[in-house]
Order: sequence, then C-alpha cells, then structure tokens
Amino acid sequence: MKNTPYIILALCLLLVSCKNEDWEFPDFDYQTVYFAYQYPVRTITLGDDIFDTSMDNEGRFKIVATTGGVYASPQEVSINVAVDESLIDGLMFDSEGNPVEALPAEYYQLASESIIIPKGEVTGGVEIQLTSGFFNDPKAIKNSYVIPLRINAINNADSVLSGMGQVANPQRTNPDHWSVQPKDFVLYALKYVNPYHANYLRRGQDIIEGSEGNSALNGTFTRHEEYLEDSELNSLITRSLNEVEFPLAFPGTDGENISADLLLTFDDEGNCTVSALNDGYTASGSGQFISKGEKNSWGNQDRDVLYLDYQISLPEMNISTKDTLVVRDRGVGFEVFTPVLSNN
Repeated sequence: MKNTPYIILALCLLLVSCKNEDWEFPDFDYQTVYFAYQYPVRTITLGDDIFDTSMDNEGRFKIVATTGGVYASPQEVSINVAVDESLIDGLMFDSEGNPVEALPAEYYQLASESIIIPKGEVTGGVEIQLTSGFFNDPKAIKNSYVIPLRINAINNADSVLSGMGQVANPQRTNPDHWSVQPKDFVLYALKYVNPYHANYLRRGQDIIEGSEGNSALNGTFTRHEEYLEDSELNSLITRSLNEVEFPLAFPGTDGENISADLLLTFDDEGNCTVSALNDGYTASGSGQFISKGEKNSWGNQDRDVLYLDYQISLPEMNISTKDTLVVRDRGVGFEVFTPVLSNN
C-alpha cells in the first residue's frame, strides 16, 4: 500500500505524455490515372440551386480525371486526352433505340488537350465551354449527346487503368470483352435544364364550372396546407431554353382524370404566358417567376416562386386557377447511364 501514491503518479505521467497522432499510411508502389466514371450524365443547371451554379450559368463545366495509388500526388501529373468518336460506335442510351451521339464540335470548346492533376491533389480537370448552339438544340434537354474522351498518354504517373481484355481487339464499351473493365475513357453525357425546371410546392385555388349537363363538377377547391412543405408537389419540366411543361389533370364526371397539360413560355424578365400543351382543350393566362420572392418560406429561407393566373377550357368544364408555386428542389442529381449495344 506504501507504493500506491507512486503508482498513481506514474499512471498520471503516462497519460499526460500520450497524445493523439495522425494516422499515416504509405502510398502504394505505383501511381495510376483513370476516369472514375465511364458513363456520367452532367446536367447543366441554369438558374439557382443549393450548390454553386455559377459555372453552369456561364455554360462551363469540367471533365475530371483521378490518380490512384497515392493519398496525394507527389508531383504534378499531366494526362493527354483526345476526343475519340469511335468509342460510341453501335451504342444506344436505352433499349428504345435512342442513339448515343457525339456532341457536335461547334457546340463546345475544349480548353486544353491535357488534364493536370496538381501536386498534393488526387483529381484534376479540363474545362469545356458550351456555345449557344447546344442550348438551342431541342435534343439537348435529354440524353442525346456525349463528349467521348480517351487518355492517350501520361507524365509523372506509372500507368493508366486500361483494363484487361479477354478477346482479341476488345471494344472498350462492351463489358463482355473484359475481365477487368477499362477506365481510360469517358463518355460524358450532357443535357441542361432551364431556370424554371424544378419540383414545386403548390398552393392556390381552382374555380370549376361544369359545362351543360355537368353541374356536378361545379365547385371551388382550395390548396392550402398548414405547412407549405406538406403541399401538393408538381414538377415543371424543361421543354426548351425558355419553356416548361406543367402537367395537370382534373377529375371528370366519371371520376377519371382528364389531362390538361400547360405550356409556360418565359421572357428574359421571368414573365410567362400560359397556353395549352396539347390539342383538345384551350388555355390562357400569365405568370411571373421571382427569385427569392417567397420570404421566410419553408425552412425559414427565402425561396424562388412562380405566381400563375390562368384559365383552362375542357369539353366537360372550365377552370379558373390562381397558383403559388414555391421551389422545393431543382430535381437534378447525380446520374449515370448504362449504354446498350446495338444488334446491328
């Protein structure tokens, strides 16, 4: 028992002398370079979002390459890349036969033929500038185009992850040709959404007047949940650089929904006109999109809002509507595609 104070003192000194050290792991024996994803889909998001869209609004983006085998590159790595349209031979976006097309050369400018991974980093990118031709192309609102890039050469790294083929002259985009899939190429798909494309929380009022013999449809219907975030969710979908589709439906006399999709056409000030998207009915009206126009909205933040006042005439009824549509999210997220090989 006489030694107890000394034991306690020794333990205290031991604890004081200990401190947390950062874990350090050695790099691997060799350094590689590759594209992390072979079939990414990049959606150029015009307007605002929860992430920075400043480059998107300037029609710019980067294609990124990665280095592996190290926790940080010990020196600057240079990767020579080239556009290789042969990579898309015989490829479709889906089984419905939508072909994978190379983005026309006049639609973009590649800033360099090299991707630089700086010393101390593990990724680097090459910047691409899109031209107005891309945004004016009706096919640019869906999966239609890719930029097909292939790694040609590298400096200050040991190897490229070029895969391991199991047939003579393997096709990079045919997974059955490889025991280890190649990562020395990327088919970088591109599309865009305009500033009004989003998922909206909808409040408002419909005044419905049934046509002759359909008076049972008469009524005033108000949409106003206690909490905005519990409101009806509607999607406005990009149709062109200044147009969105607004899918709508109303219950008919037989209880079945009758579609009455709208087309909203915007000017440069965010004002819009309302018209019918399809045949068989008419629509007219106007609206205004205001950035951060809904003050202290859901989540106690100012939110983008679209105010609409429109009329729809269907064979069974006439509808007069006022809507307040508050942006919940832009409906854009990480996406990849799985190419389908043509049978031809």
